[in-house]
Amino acid sequence: MIATLKKLHNYWSEKKRRRPFPARDDLDPIDFHYALGDVSLIDVDQPESCQSPVYKIRLLGSNIQERIGGSYTNRNLEEFPEAGSLRKMRIAYQEVLKTKEPLAYTSCFKTGEKKQPFICCVWPLSSDGEKINMLLCCREHIIDRSLLTDQTSQFSASKTWPYREWSTSPLFSSLTQ
Repeated sequence: MIATLKKLHNYWSEKKRRRPFPARDDLDPIDFHYALGDVSLIDVDQPESCQSPVYKIRLLGSNIQERIGGSYTNRNLEEFPEAGSLRKMRIAYQEVLKTKEPLAYTSCFKTGEKKQPFICCVWPLSSDGEKINMLLCCREHIIDRSLLTDQTSQFSASKTWPYREWSTSPLFSSLTQ
C-alpha cells in the first residue's frame, strides 16, 4: 500500500475542485504534514519560444536533502546531484507539462549496498488555471514487496504512468481507489 501518495493525491484532487489543477496558493503544507519530508516543489518557467522549460527547485523535503547531502533549494534542477534520478525527473516533468495530468514513475535509491524501490508522483499546479507553473512531487518507499513481482525492470527504465493508466497498474491502482 502506498498510503502517503494516496492521501496526497486525494488532497490534490480535492483542492483542484472543478479546475484542471489547483494553484500553489490552494495548498497548505500543514494539511500534508505527513509527507513533507518527501515532498518537493518545482517551479516551471515555460518560455513562449520553443525553448525547453526551466525547472527550479523551490522546496526539497528533509528526507530527500538528507539522502543527497544538501538542500538544492532555489537551484536549477540541472544541479541535482544524481544523474539517473535527474534524467527520470526531466522525462516525468515533460510528460506532465504535455498531458496536463498527474504522473507516476518508479525508481530505486541506493543507500550503501541496499537498493530501496520507490514511487514518485508528480502533480501539476497552476496559478492561472491554465499554464502549469509548478509541480508538486512526492516519493514513497515501496514496502509491500508483492507489488514488485515481475516489475523489477521498470525500476531501472524510465517508464512513466500517466494518470489515465493508474487504475490498470498493480503498482498505482491503490492511488485511485
